[in-house]
Amino acid sequence: MDSRTHDALCRPARIAPPPRRTGVVLLSASLWLLTAMSVSWLCFLVGMTALWGAAAGAPVGGFLLRCSAVLCGGAGMIVAVCRAPAVRRMSGDVRSLLLGALVCPVPLVLAIAAFSTM
Repeated sequence: MDSRTHDALCRPARIAPPPRRTGVVLLSASLWLLTAMSVSWLCFLVGMTALWGAAAGAPVGGFLLRCSAVLCGGAGMIVAVCRAPAVRRMSGDVRSLLLGALVCPVPLVLAIAAFSTM
């Protein structure tokens, strides 16, 4: 038997990765980009408010505690959804799209409302 034939028949099977869905990936990336931009704007706004409040001598501990509690609560809910068995069975790009669609609206609406009141 030819050595190339023997190698082709006896090597371990390689499983082909599933094809990428470009539309799903682009939509997911745009949702996560909007989420990241709005969360970074809100973090900047909270930080500047806390800094100005501290400079004015106002107590800012409760304000920062509430903001961090909301952030931790939201992150906990996203982790709980991500760990659900139905979501874990999804492919990676569809899972990312679903989580991006769940995460995006709240910080985006809050960032737009905060930006429009300025």
